[in-house]
Amino acid sequence: MSSVAHGANHESLAASKTWRALLHVPVGTRQSEIETAAFFLAENGATQPLAELQATVSTFAQQPEQMCRYPARAAWLQQKGVISNFDPQQCTVLQKWLNGQAADQVSVIFADGFLDNPASFYGHMLIRVGDRTADDTQKLLANSFNFGARVPDDENPVVYITKGLFGGYQAAFSTSHYYRYDINYAEAELRDLWSYDLATNAQQSQLLIWHLWELLETDYTYFFSSRNCAYHMARALELVTDQTLVARGDPFVLPADIIKRLSMATIDGQPAVQKRRLQPSRLHRFQQKWQQLQDAEQALAVAWLQSPQPATLATTESTSQLRVIAALTDFYAYRLSQEHNDPELKQRLEAEKTTLLRARMLMPMGNNPQWQQREGSAPETGQEPSMLRVGWQQSDLNDSHENALTLSFRPAYYDVLQRQQGRLENATLTMAEMGVSLTEQELKLEHAWLLRLHTLNYSATGMPGDGGASWGLNLGWQRDRLRQTVDDLSPQLLGSYGKAFKAGDAHWFDAALRAELRDPSVELGAVVLSPQLTWLADWSGARSQCRTRYEWDTAQRLDKQWFIGCEIAFHLGKNQDFRLSLAHQNASTLALSWSWYW
Repeated sequence: MSSVAHGANHESLAASKTWRALLHVPVGTRQSEIETAAFFLAENGATQPLAELQATVSTFAQQPEQMCRYPARAAWLQQKGVISNFDPQQCTVLQKWLNGQAADQVSVIFADGFLDNPASFYGHMLIRVGDRTADDTQKLLANSFNFGARVPDDENPVVYITKGLFGGYQAAFSTSHYYRYDINYAEAELRDLWSYDLATNAQQSQLLIWHLWELLETDYTYFFSSRNCAYHMARALELVTDQTLVARGDPFVLPADIIKRLSMATIDGQPAVQKRRLQPSRLHRFQQKWQQLQDAEQALAVAWLQSPQPATLATTESTSQLRVIAALTDFYAYRLSQEHNDPELKQRLEAEKTTLLRARMLMPMGNNPQWQQREGSAPETGQEPSMLRVGWQQSDLNDSHENALTLSFRPAYYDVLQRQQGRLENATLTMAEMGVSLTEQELKLEHAWLLRLHTLNYSATGMPGDGGASWGLNLGWQRDRLRQTVDDLSPQLLGSYGKAFKAGDAHWFDAALRAELRDPSVELGAVVLSPQLTWLADWSGARSQCRTRYEWDTAQRLDKQWFIGCEIAFHLGKNQDFRLSLAHQNASTLALSWSWYW
């Protein structure tokens, strides 16, 4: 199958960007990031690209069947004239996996964030093997590559987060038909999928696909916020992009950031992304249709749920009936995808859906309603993930007005008052945020949040199963300037759960129960419980959030129990904002700040 070509400059080839990318040796380093020793043909191949190239050429000459284990290496070395007669058609296992597909196009898939699973807070990346002539149905049967940690099915969520943050799991690439991921993400988890077709030619596409095939037998240490799916997918994509997509020292690597960098990258000098397309989830499809129904049609849909029979639909003319039936079909689709623990309810929903479809079959064919498709904001349009904030703060603790300069830093990701483009709506998702204050007397650590999560998962339609819940989780340390005479820095674990709803076009409310665990003091106990009301609003070029709650200290040490606070962010261009915040309880604070995102 192969013969070795003579006279090739092995040293220059071993130093090339492509060969180092095939070995996953980052720019400026000498160590491969692949931890599987068996991946390398030379004993020192993980640290010596030249030795690995020479061992590869020698192995291909002596054992030509090994080219089917390393098809990307073989294809590239043949292109460079180092070997000849590599024929991927003779690689039985590879061809069986392709199952007759041309595999001449590559698409990167981004799944929106999913706050019901800690592994998916930041979204997820896949790579789909494409055929340029395939239609949508054929694309569902295409092979795809995934990357994930090997986690036991019954793993405790706290254990999972801890191990995920500190490298407690091994991870690997895997492959499956795309429809499996489509069912899991878009159908079961109701996540929107964004598809990015790369501007690779057939040869570049095959080189990338062959390389991903090679990586199926490699292992990695998994880190939730850095060495994750985004990082290792980016490393593979660097095989065809002109630019590197990730730096080895990046402390946080998130899927949306890689999508943004990919959208700005080039392949052979041309934009790396050739085409972008949104594949909305079942829930998203229903919400879009619901919002295009007239008030009378929405009322008819609600009436159907109360009395699911053809006579209910017959109360209006056929055009409206068709629109309502189309919207309800998507309603039942997303409802049935969520009902796993209530067989009786699922059976009832299936019966109602069958009755609905029968009613549609009795109506004239054709004349299907036309719907507007609203794409929304793509993930690459969001603000940059890192934040630096400088400001001024005044507090009247102990009746003395203390002025301080403040500085906050956050490597990732966003809070609810930032611009909403390209991210989960009305959510806070930050890690490793720190803030300090400087007065004439001293420098103080104001807060150190390891993790802050919060979402207002309001119902966009008011229909059953469409959102409505809110929840939050904060873990870290914060200085208590509002409730105690001594502004101690205390460890805190905060959790909340409640009901969210939208009022008008730009106002949201959240009624929740909040629990706080903290280091007790003489003025405050270890457990504080409170009902809390939050009002979130969009204004022209700004977002505001106000909160009020009544705190009950289980140790009954708290002096003043009512808290009220408001903050507004004025958006100054894409990556800046100016903020004003006020808060009052036992003491009051006033803060002004300027934020820069990069």
